[in-house]
Amino acid sequence: MSAFHWPWPVLGIAPTDDRKTIREAYARLLKALDPDAATEAFMELRDARDAALSGQFLHPPRAEGEEEDDFGLGTPLPEGTATPETPPPADHPPEPEERPVFTVAYSDDDDRRFQRVVDLLLGEAPLTAADNDEINRHLDTLFADDRMADLGHYARIETWLAQLLAERFPRGAAFFPRIAEHFEWGTRAHELGIHPAIPWLFNSHEGHSLVSELETPGHAYHREWIELARGKPKGPLWTRAIDKPRMANLIGTIRRDYPWLEQEHWQPELVERWEKKTQDGATKGPGPWTWLMLGIFLFTLLARIAGSDFPDSAPTVALDQSTEEVLDKYRYIESPDLAISAFIESRFPDSDVDVPSLRAGNPEFFQEMVQVWDIYKMEPESFDSELIEMITEEYFLHLGGLPYPLLVDELKQREAVLLGLQDDPKRCVDFLRNPQSFAARNVETGDIPPRYVGHMLEVIQNKLPELGTGAPLSREPVTEAGLSALSAKSGLAASALAAGLTKPDASDAVRCATRLALYRRLPDLPETEARKLMTLALKLT
Repeated sequence: MSAFHWPWPVLGIAPTDDRKTIREAYARLLKALDPDAATEAFMELRDARDAALSGQFLHPPRAEGEEEDDFGLGTPLPEGTATPETPPPADHPPEPEERPVFTVAYSDDDDRRFQRVVDLLLGEAPLTAADNDEINRHLDTLFADDRMADLGHYARIETWLAQLLAERFPRGAAFFPRIAEHFEWGTRAHELGIHPAIPWLFNSHEGHSLVSELETPGHAYHREWIELARGKPKGPLWTRAIDKPRMANLIGTIRRDYPWLEQEHWQPELVERWEKKTQDGATKGPGPWTWLMLGIFLFTLLARIAGSDFPDSAPTVALDQSTEEVLDKYRYIESPDLAISAFIESRFPDSDVDVPSLRAGNPEFFQEMVQVWDIYKMEPESFDSELIEMITEEYFLHLGGLPYPLLVDELKQREAVLLGLQDDPKRCVDFLRNPQSFAARNVETGDIPPRYVGHMLEVIQNKLPELGTGAPLSREPVTEAGLSALSAKSGLAASALAAGLTKPDASDAVRCATRLALYRRLPDLPETEARKLMTLALKLT
């Protein structure tokens, strides 16, 4: 059998365990492919790369009935048989065919649109709501352009937008999720040959989102972040009610993952003082004379108020326990089962999910939750957020394969979200554009009802084995019959529905209102007609 067995002929190299050689071969051949036009060839190349990297295909497979020796030496040759010479591997793998050249003509309207996007994203004045709407309209036009089927034009637009976002980030941060989703940067960010601005943008976007979360009262590290960003550089640290382990974790995490946030947001003097405190575990507090004076003052105060009339019960002040609640929930827990149970009971008290049913219904997902606890059991706040992100990712990954009744349930959950966001069209459209990311980031803010994520977990527990059994959703364009039926149910004019659902230049308020009507009334339509609109309902186009 030839030494060049699958997957090596696909990659054009001899069998090797050198991962760099394998990746270089894959990258070289990928450049000659148009993944959209040659889908099967692309998938074959990707499968060959993954197989080669696994290290399981270095030797040719055994023929049927051939015995495997214990030492990997192969089946012995009969006595007296000459050993065949193995042809040396080729020094240079075959070169791929020259990549085709793609040419696209651009009009004056194109040039004006490109220049307008540059002016908006690189300008100095803050972006207004009107500016954001205009940028979104330009993006709608760019993404819907038939010329995006041309690989050269597609790559040119992708590189141009990545450079624009990176040049003045975070000015265009609000548009990053939409652009990243369109170009599938989430799955390509670490590919060989990707534009260097794209991995940088992911890190910057994560850091920018983290700052927004840390600035929100109630976040586990809110006090520590505010102390470093806006605290007093001087004065005793012992009076500031800061948790030293959390402060040490915050400083270490930011310096490891987002070092630029320290330069942009923190006060160097405070960082230096807190770093010393968290390293040696102690900072000089009040001396004995201070405690003596405080005691004298306390006794004097008690003497002055002795004999005063007090009410039967003095009012109490409720302290913010949001941070401590999370810590207390896991403080004495070692078992992953108990940790996961505490997470479910505190986050989704009305859910039907519990540890035994989750382990029985979806053991693979339960094991992933156990692994998250093993990683984050020293950081319980991160354990909570990681599980929520994992639940949303798993749910939305399989959303399209859910049976029709569960898709209807999804519409009801989204309707509840939009009812809470209808007074803020921009955030409403942010949710519609990427509900998975919005849900993972906004459970704590209240914009995503806990019941919604609890519903996701119930589906993961009870229905994931049935994924793929539902009939595939139709991708037919919206029909006049469907719009008319929806108009009759919602009370909105068919023209208004068509504008809000299909036109890229519709305002955020119109998109939000029409999508709310779609979520609310779509389940009332016959299933045959509703299925035609379901794809549109589940994702903003």
